[in-house]
Amino acid sequence: MHGTVVQKALATVALTALVLAPQPGPVLAAAPLPQMPAVGIPGVTRTTATAATTDRIVRQIEAARDFCGRIAQREYTIDCLAAALDRVARDMPGGDYDAAGRIIGRTARDLRRLAEANADPALPRGRVRVGDTLSPRALTPVRRDALGPLGDRAAALLQEAETELLRAVEGSARRMIHYQRIAAAVGSAKVLMRSI
Repeated sequence: MHGTVVQKALATVALTALVLAPQPGPVLAAAPLPQMPAVGIPGVTRTTATAATTDRIVRQIEAARDFCGRIAQREYTIDCLAAALDRVARDMPGGDYDAAGRIIGRTARDLRRLAEANADPALPRGRVRVGDTLSPRALTPVRRDALGPLGDRAAALLQEAETELLRAVEGSARRMIHYQRIAAAVGSAKVLMRSI
């Protein structure tokens, strides 16, 4: 029993070694998005897309991209983005943002499956720290010898999400600008995926 506790403690120490040295820069937003915009705006409900809510969503996606881009061990980058996008999708309000939440959530699941299907058994799963920010969950590293092709596949998944976001609001001029901004933020992570 005591040996098992010691082994678990050593495993925790080994995963802590995975934690990277602090680096300056933006951090992944952990606070959930508000469900209701400012009170007193005619026609605005908790389900209406607003510039303020879209700004928060875009900032979360950009912070996720930046956080994952600062991980020194690139093998963790794909699953890092999967975990961060999953958090964005779960924090997204409903209503006008329903389709965006579903698309981003599905993309996060696809990225996670890609990482898990190509996991490197020689590297530990673990939470990664960059600066003061910790990854939302334990990350699965991918095989180093497959980084290039996997990065390209991950970029293709992001491109697909970007296209789906734009198509999701083809009939709604009111929501179009919000989805264009969210799509551009998701698409901005393609460069990161292609660089791993």
